Amino acid sequence: MNQEIIYTSHARKRCQQRGISNLAISIIFNYGHFNYVRGAKSWTLSKQEKAFAQSDLGQSFIKIEKQLGYVITSFDNVLITACHQTKRLKKN
Repeated sequence: MNQEIIYTSHARKRCQQRGISNLAISIIFNYGHFNYVRGAKSWTLSKQEKAFAQSDLGQSFIKIEKQLGYVITSFDNVLITACHQTKRLKKN
């Protein structure tokens, strides 16, 4: 994903509360995949995508591995929220 992501105030607050860095979000966008959940894109990383990211990033991946969860964006690349993945989201 090469476009600039715009953070809503809700997304900034959730990232700060949950300890999710901008680097973790960019890794999710660069290595992850998305599904449509309730009309928005939900980005996440599969085990294989995490392995690719780890091989590319090395030690810096280990520092942010616990921050990786999923992020939800609208269609115009606005970050709505970010959180840690605790269960699967239902697809449309």
